Amino acid sequence: MNNFRKILTVGSVSTALAVALAVPVSAAITRPNAPASHSVVVSHAIKTKKVAFRGSYKGTIALLMVGPAGQAATTVKVTSLRGRGTGTYVGAGAISATGSAAASNQCDELSGLGNITGAGSKLIFKVVTSASSQGCAAGTSTPTSVSVKGVAKVTGGSGKYKGVSGTLSFKGSFNVTSNTAGSSESDAFSATLTGTLTIKS
Repeated sequence: MNNFRKILTVGSVSTALAVALAVPVSAAITRPNAPASHSVVVSHAIKTKKVAFRGSYKGTIALLMVGPAGQAATTVKVTSLRGRGTGTYVGAGAISATGSAAASNQCDELSGLGNITGAGSKLIFKVVTSASSQGCAAGTSTPTSVSVKGVAKVTGGSGKYKGVSGTLSFKGSFNVTSNTAGSSESDAFSATLTGTLTIKS
């Protein structure tokens, strides 16, 4: 009889607690059979590193003067720029590019595309056309020397430069013998490129 009263009392307490907490009686005396499952999130972080780039190149630049025949050119096209030198990560290698600039002022904005190759790797860049990227003639008539400077955005790469991003500052120089529309010439150039690149490691 005492055991029956004890069971009855325990059951009454459980029921009272369940009612007070507004949960079913079964919830007050039922234990879950298994722990709740947890979802696992796997993250694959991409590691990158900063690399200070410096390249120095010398070679040949081919120019085409564009405009009305017999008059001063209105546009100068770089049909080919090819040179050799050394650059960070690629060591001894080559540079190639094409581009253009107006020839209406002593200093004009540049546009162009280029790449640097070496050691099975390639770095691709595009000149950012703005007042910061210019070609400036030393004189108002030819022959004269031309200096170029500006900023190039790195748009891609392969090999050691796979997944690369960043910007490069460039500067260079060459001489021009004629600015008559329709004429073309090939001149020696030298150039350096420097900047910070972000590379996937």
